[in-house]
Amino acid sequence: MAVKHAVGLDIGSSSIKMAHVRTTKRGVQLLAFDTITLPPGTIKDGAIMHAPRLSERLQELWQLNRIRHKRVAVSLSGHSVIIKKISLPEMTEEELDDSIQWEAEQYIPFDIKDVNVDAQIINPHAGQGQMDVLLVAAKKAVIEELIDVVRDAKLEPAVVDVDAFALHNAFELSFDRPADETIAMLNVGASTINIHIIAEGHSAFTRDITVGGNLLTEEISKQFAVPWEEAEHMKTSSETTLSMSGVLREVQRISDRVSETLVSEIQRSLDFFAATSMNADISTIYLSGGAALQSGLIEGLERRLGAEVRALNPFQNILIDERKFDVALLQRMAPIASVAVGLSLRHPGDRT
Repeated sequence: MAVKHAVGLDIGSSSIKMAHVRTTKRGVQLLAFDTITLPPGTIKDGAIMHAPRLSERLQELWQLNRIRHKRVAVSLSGHSVIIKKISLPEMTEEELDDSIQWEAEQYIPFDIKDVNVDAQIINPHAGQGQMDVLLVAAKKAVIEELIDVVRDAKLEPAVVDVDAFALHNAFELSFDRPADETIAMLNVGASTINIHIIAEGHSAFTRDITVGGNLLTEEISKQFAVPWEEAEHMKTSSETTLSMSGVLREVQRISDRVSETLVSEIQRSLDFFAATSMNADISTIYLSGGAALQSGLIEGLERRLGAEVRALNPFQNILIDERKFDVALLQRMAPIASVAVGLSLRHPGDRT
């Protein structure tokens, strides 16, 4: 019997990515995947600036794809979310649930009344009577704002997750979990880079950097004195006419420079992880996100970090009906699909 999942909704600053799957006896099957761009200014610095416009775009996605399923999984990232690995005395899940509000106050820079708190035991016997716990806190106001937008689109928010954990779900579907390796997942979006590191099979480090592919658009817009939309087109254009060749060379130079900036930001976070962890030797970096295809980013990461960089293709272990989907197009869109696919693996009623 097929298992119903929530529809995964990755709501970014420049676009919405939607994925819908089901689990069958043969494996996970893709039912729908699509993206829709957002007008500039709809979401800025992670904050929803124009809620009605966002709800309209969600409704449009459902109409275009004729989706009847209304329950969705959404996710958060950025400054409104705090994720920390902490050590606590060994206790049961029930005891942790009872005490986590009090324990969390010591680690969260927000008023505890203003946040929703969750925790998961990731190593129940870490040694000396202690256990490792992953603590997650998110601002209630941000959660409520996102839920209101979803409900205004006539959808039902069934799961609220975190981008980094959705990324982890997509990774586990695509690759075998490395038991003895330390690996990093990077999701380079338009305005945020999600970093999630797994060591010895467990989440070891999570951080969001509020910079991304929009940096390249901004630099092109400034350099050529063109509007944002035209700069976006120039960023992705592959025209090779003689009149465009000089422009493309300059865009390439700007892209390389911005890639170095992004690599430096990522390196700072990974250096912090290395300084505070015994499992600091990262063997492989799995890259996703719209800016992941930015020229120079992969080369810069490999050169500066000394680790193999691989694409995280969330579709590679998903059953795809070639009569329904353009497989080549899906593969081209794979870099931006990881968070949405990871969210689509959640079930309504999962612990949020």
